[in-house]
Amino acid sequence: MAMVTSQNNSKNINLFQVEYHTTTGRQYPLEIGYSSIPSGLVPVDAKATIRACRNGCSLYGRNGGCPPFSKKFSKIRRSHSLILYAKMLTEFYPPKVLNGRYYTRWVFVETFMTALTNRIGKKLASALDGYFLSSGHCCACRPKRCAVKDGKPCRKPDVRTYSLEATGILVTELMKDVFDIELQWWRPKEPDYIPKYMLKVIGLTREKAFTADETKGAIVSALKGDRIVAYEYNVFNKSSSLLSST
Repeated sequence: MAMVTSQNNSKNINLFQVEYHTTTGRQYPLEIGYSSIPSGLVPVDAKATIRACRNGCSLYGRNGGCPPFSKKFSKIRRSHSLILYAKMLTEFYPPKVLNGRYYTRWVFVETFMTALTNRIGKKLASALDGYFLSSGHCCACRPKRCAVKDGKPCRKPDVRTYSLEATGILVTELMKDVFDIELQWWRPKEPDYIPKYMLKVIGLTREKAFTADETKGAIVSALKGDRIVAYEYNVFNKSSSLLSST
């Protein structure tokens, strides 16, 4: 385990540099950042996000956690929100993935990054007593097929999850406002284009403010239990490879 060090940050941004090991033995360096903000500062435009989902996502109306079934952030938000992201530079992608087709690159992010952030988020929701907002569509019924796809009611409404976007949160603006990070995407019509990094973002909301010590402790506990074999905390070194592109 790497030594934990601390450094003050005027923007209330906290960073973990971590090394993640998969079950197959692959190793990936990641940056995990988080910040707590008043929920009133979270940018929201439900009409815009629902329109984007309807026009650009095949799961619109076919997943219990997606629009039009998802709850609006205005209905579930509490006074305070915790935003957490995981970031991976594409230079650390496996060569076969990086040189593969658009779908191969996209699936890698979904199966690896989305799964990791959602596991961490669910642990944080339990430890910090917060309402969890996921990255990506609801997968509560896996390995079973989502009942909504067959026109049936959600079979697990108590554990159904909603992504930040599904509730109306403008994640692009949120990341820029809070972390000064520009979201990047793969471009299916530009097969030679490779973004510098990919991110996945999750959130928690609750009435009580997120204190520094309890939040850090909960995140450390979640990381230790999820194949994170080493980490450093709040090392704000812009020459670091994981931070060089922000």
